[in-house]
Amino acid sequence: MMKKILSFFFLVCAIPMSAQQVWSLSACIEHAEANNLDIQRGKNNMLLAEINEDQSKLAFLPTLNLNGGYYWNFGLTIDPITNTRQPGSRQTLGSTASSNWTLFNGGRNLYQLQQARMNAMAAMYQQMELANNVYLNIASSYLQILVNQQLLEVADGQLKASAQSLKRTEILFENGAISKDNYLQSLAQVRTDEGNKISAENALLLSKLMLYQMLQLDTPFEEFDILVPEVDLTAAAMAGYQREELLESAVEKQPSVQMATSNVSSANYGVKLAQSARVPSVAFSGQLNSNYVQGLPYFTEYYTLTTYTLVENPLTGSIDQVPQEINVPNPNSQTAYTVANQLLDNRNQFLGVGVQIPLFNGGQTHSAVQRAKIQLDNALIDQTQAELNVRQTIERAYLDAKGALAIYEASKISAEASAEALENAEVNFETGTISAFDFSLSKNQFLAAKSREIQSKFDYLFKVKVLEFYLFNQITL
Repeated sequence: MMKKILSFFFLVCAIPMSAQQVWSLSACIEHAEANNLDIQRGKNNMLLAEINEDQSKLAFLPTLNLNGGYYWNFGLTIDPITNTRQPGSRQTLGSTASSNWTLFNGGRNLYQLQQARMNAMAAMYQQMELANNVYLNIASSYLQILVNQQLLEVADGQLKASAQSLKRTEILFENGAISKDNYLQSLAQVRTDEGNKISAENALLLSKLMLYQMLQLDTPFEEFDILVPEVDLTAAAMAGYQREELLESAVEKQPSVQMATSNVSSANYGVKLAQSARVPSVAFSGQLNSNYVQGLPYFTEYYTLTTYTLVENPLTGSIDQVPQEINVPNPNSQTAYTVANQLLDNRNQFLGVGVQIPLFNGGQTHSAVQRAKIQLDNALIDQTQAELNVRQTIERAYLDAKGALAIYEASKISAEASAEALENAEVNFETGTISAFDFSLSKNQFLAAKSREIQSKFDYLFKVKVLEFYLFNQITL
């Protein structure tokens, strides 16, 4: 969802050059969205929340487990088939397949799922908030480069003007029209302007390096450059930005507020989840077991024998013979009793429904409910605080932008006046009316006024874009 802070802002996109790529602000944001490590870590947190949600969905399904083991027994052991004590060593195998399905547990699984969904939404909004902060930092660094570029242009222009003035001063000095002090003042001004240009170049280089490192680029730094946008620097840029309905809508749309709202819903389900531990639970279970014992005989043929049991007749007192037929295996039909045959013959299974009624567990459930209610109360407080913070931030951003516009307009007038004063000073200096020191002072005053104009210009621009971000949530990719 996140991509536009300033696409609206600059209306430019990155364009490939033959020797290098020139970066627009929108291109910087898109690159950060795909490569910034903090954003990638935030995406991983979203994936973890989604995994928890998927696991909560699967909790509605029955469990299925397989158990088994092969054992070597020595000495007197219990035969798992006949359950009798048998001497000697033997090998046995036991296997079990079991399943358990919770039919009802007070809605616990449902509340866990709803809470996981709210946590996933909160993680998504947290990721959006993190990404927005990254994009705002990129925008700030981008604008600082623009400031330093224009300051360098001013410094370079001043140096060229000083160099031209020095040539004229040198000619006048050689012809005896001015004193050596005036010539030295002009020479000192050139050296000062050279230092100012070097400082401006260094500031521009450092601001570019900051954005370059922020983007974590792997291309050579020497090839990194940005586009210069066309922007609206009038009061009309903020028209209608103070409407109450726009402010209310902006507060609701902010990721930090939406994240706090999701946390409230999650905490509410947390209370219900804790309370569900007081409700009886019903579960269905089933199990299939079988065994194997090494060395058990297996006969394929049986014959019938009649045996007689002597029984005293209670009526006559005589001894009667009672016949009884038994099946006796044919020794000649004995064969190997395989593992597969024994597992099939020895299998047993059961199905059942169990009920668990919680009565007392040392106050754990009560404490869990109370903790969940406190967490809900804290979540509500955080929600109110988030809404208050965003509202205050927007109100402050509007006043900051309004104040920055006033400063820019004043500094623009001051720079224009300083430029006119500099032109007059140049004429007066060439005619010898003022000294080189006075002319140098006029140049420095113009340079300071022009620098203030440039800085206030981009300070106003950035504050307007920050305000637009909070009002329209435009840093969305």
